[in-house]
Amino acid sequence: MGKDDIADIARWLWREVDPGDWSGEVLRPLAEGRGRLVPVQEHERRYAGDREYRGLVVPISLDGEPAAAFRRHAGAVEEAIGAADSVGSHGPIGPWYERSPDWGAPFLRWRRPGAESLELRAAETGAELSLQPTEPYEEWRQAAFEWGEPSQLPGGFVIEYLDAANEGLSTPGGWRVPRWTALPALLSAFLRTLPAETYAIGRNVGVTAFGGSREIIAIRSAERLTVEGWFNYFSPGEGLGWSQRVERTRRSWTFDAGGPGDVDGDWLARHLVEVLKTEKVSSVAKLGKHVHRLENAHTVLLGLGF
Repeated sequence: MGKDDIADIARWLWREVDPGDWSGEVLRPLAEGRGRLVPVQEHERRYAGDREYRGLVVPISLDGEPAAAFRRHAGAVEEAIGAADSVGSHGPIGPWYERSPDWGAPFLRWRRPGAESLELRAAETGAELSLQPTEPYEEWRQAAFEWGEPSQLPGGFVIEYLDAANEGLSTPGGWRVPRWTALPALLSAFLRTLPAETYAIGRNVGVTAFGGSREIIAIRSAERLTVEGWFNYFSPGEGLGWSQRVERTRRSWTFDAGGPGDVDGDWLARHLVEVLKTEKVSSVAKLGKHVHRLENAHTVLLGLGF
C-alpha cells in the first residue's frame, strides 16, 4: 500500500465518513469492501452506551522493518489531514485490553471532542486506521487506571499537544510501584520497545531520575535508546557498556542500549534498578523524576513504573 493510498484512506475516514449513531444500518454500507466494524461487547456497554459499534477499521500492511514502515505511514497521514493531536505508545496492553504487537505499540490520534477520533496504530497483523467515538475509549482508559492492577494497565506513554482538539481530555497519571522488586517488570516492558515506538512516531521521549535533588540517570529515546548517568557510588565495570565523558568539570557516563528491536529490556531494567540502589536511593518512594517536554505538548509516561 503506497503513500497516496494511505493518504486517501485517512482523508476518507476523517473528512467524509459520518458514523451517525454508530449503528450497523449507518456503518455497514460504509465498511463494505473497505474495512471492518468493531462491535461493542457486553462488558464495554457501560462506556459505549447504545452504540452498536465502536470502530470502523481499515487494515494497513507494514512492509519491511515495522518501525520504519509505520513512520512512513504516519508521515503520509499527517501530510494528508494535518498533525496529530496526540501521539505515543499503548504499551503491552492496547485499547480495550487488546494485545499489542511484540515490536511496539505506536499510535497517532486526531481528536474531535464529543464526536469521533481517528487513530493510526500498530496491530498484531500490521497497522490500522481506526475511526472511533471519542468518549467511550477515553472513559475506558480512565477507568482502567483507576481500578486496574499493574499487570492489566495500559502502559506506554502519551504526548498530548496543547491545542483546542484536546480540550477536556483527561489523561491518567502513570502507575507508581511500591517496591523495588515490582519495578523491573514494568520498566523492562517500557524500555524494550521504546526506541521502536519513538522512531515510529517521529518524536523523542526523555526522563531524568533523581535521588533527592541529585540527578542520577537520564533516559532518552529517539531513533536509539540511550542512558546518561552521574554516579557517586556506582562504578561501571569492564563489559557493562558504559562510556565516560567529561563536559567542562562534570563527569558522566553514557550507555547506548540500541535501536528498534535491539534493547534487552529485562537486563537493562534490572541493571538500572541496581544502579539506583547503589546510588543510595533507599526506596522507590524516594525516587523522583522529571519528564522532558516537547514544545507545546504534555508528556505522560504511563508505563514507566516510578
